[in-house]
Parts: sequence; C-alpha cells; structure tokens
Amino acid sequence: MIVWRIAKFERARSVEDMLNGEGASRYGGRWNPRGIPAVYCSENSSLAALEILANLASPSTFPNHRILDLDVPDDAITAVSASTGDTRQIGAEMLRTRLAIMAPSAVNPLERNVVINPVHADFDKVVPGTIRAFEFDRRLVRQGHRPRTGLKSRPVGSHSDCNAATGSMRAAESAG
Repeated sequence: MIVWRIAKFERARSVEDMLNGEGASRYGGRWNPRGIPAVYCSENSSLAALEILANLASPSTFPNHRILDLDVPDDAITAVSASTGDTRQIGAEMLRTRLAIMAPSAVNPLERNVVINPVHADFDKVVPGTIRAFEFDRRLVRQGHRPRTGLKSRPVGSHSDCNAATGSMRAAESAG
C-alpha cells in the first residue's frame, strides 16, 4: 500500500529524518503514548495535508513542508476500528508486535491513517519513495477571510440550481 507522510522541512531533510518516529515518541499521538516511536502517514496525500492543517499551531502561517511516499507491504498492515477506548494504549499494544496499523482518521473518518512502527524488525520492508517539496495553497487559510461577493448560499440539500441545470440540458438534448 502506498502511504504519504508530510513533515516540516526542518524535520524532513532526509528519509531517515522523516521515518525516525522521534516526534511521536516525544509528544505522543492519537495511537501512541510518549516514549513509543511511531510514523504517522495517510492513505492519500490530501488526507496527509488535511492532518497537517488540523494541527497547525498558527493557521495563518505555513512553514515549508516536504512530502514522502512510502510502500508498506499490505500484509504488514493491521486494520483497527475507531475506538472509544484509550487509543494510545491500544496502538502501543498493537505496535509492539506489528509493523503498521491502519485506523480511521479523526479529521475525516471516511479515510484512513497508517501508523508505522520504525523499530519493528520488518521496518526495512517499508520502501521509501522520493522526498518532494510540498506547498499548501494559501487559499486554504486566510486571515479575516470573508466569502467572495456574488456567491449565494443555500440550505443543505437545496438542489434548485442542479435541477434547473439538468432541466436545461434535457431541453437542449431534446431540441438537438
């Protein structure tokens, strides 16, 4: 499975920097307590970016980031369900014996994150791709953002524009 990891430039100068698990070990994460190294990745690059955005200390500033794709053997990933229990303890127990666990994202539960154990005996089976620069589009977070003028808001479930457009298309098809 190809997974994606985004990190601040100063923590991503090399593949080794991006995969050492030191940050998660120092601060803990959703699926690991302090003292347990872990490498947090996402099943696609957009979720990896969303996870970074959700955790930015100051959303008005974007530090330089880098992105890395990794190939993790499918049979080395154990799926876990979203838990109401102590996810840090559950993750710590699972990562003691497994190379990687896959769990729903807290930011978008329809997508999944993969947490890799960088001290697992099979860690060398994780194949890193290429580190690339990653820049966030500045439109994602704007200080004092106001909606653009001319845009109309409708209640959720309002399909009047869609129905009107569909009706116009059908009329044009019938005439043509």
